[in-house]
Amino acid sequence: MKNYLAVLAALALAAPLTAQTSFGIRGGMTLSTLVASEEDDEIELSYVTGFHLGVTASLGGGGSGLFLSASYAQRGSALTVDFPGGLDSGESLDATIDLSYVDIGALGKIAVGTGPYLLVGPTLGLRIACSTSFSAEGVNATVDCGEGLEDDPYKTFDFGVTGGAGISFGVGGRDMVVEALYGFGVLNLIDDDDESVNNRGLTIRVGMDFGR
Repeated sequence: MKNYLAVLAALALAAPLTAQTSFGIRGGMTLSTLVASEEDDEIELSYVTGFHLGVTASLGGGGSGLFLSASYAQRGSALTVDFPGGLDSGESLDATIDLSYVDIGALGKIAVGTGPYLLVGPTLGLRIACSTSFSAEGVNATVDCGEGLEDDPYKTFDFGVTGGAGISFGVGGRDMVVEALYGFGVLNLIDDDDESVNNRGLTIRVGMDFGR
């Protein structure tokens, strides 16, 4: 947390005091999965889709500067667990882990000509919801993370690096944007010293900037 705040402060101090400020809204979809440090032949992880909604503030001039964002994002992963000779001789269990976060990002924005730009920087995530849905042998159920367990298996905070690109163009006197971002989770989401699980995901969103 201290490292994140230090980076945020450094980026803010680097922005000129006379910089122009614009605000924006963003909405779109996420395509995410969980990545485990140790592979298990009986567990197959795959991507799930979710929603993304947020607000932004750009501080800078000439299209470059500091890009701040606060957003709600759904993440998680689908998984299939095979039980050779287990449940019912080769039956498998299908499950979906749904994680919802409030993300706070402080990204550097670099203009590439007129319109296109690059974004890269740190993002802090606060998990606000978590559940697991599963289906096996005709039984479907959804449980909150940690239900029936002594502790919640997933940590509350996540920290990662986000990078991507966008393009801004005028539509009806407004600045419309389209952005594609990839998030690379750094923190281990589970409390385990021997194994790590990390968030990975793509966000595709559209929006509008105003107030410049």
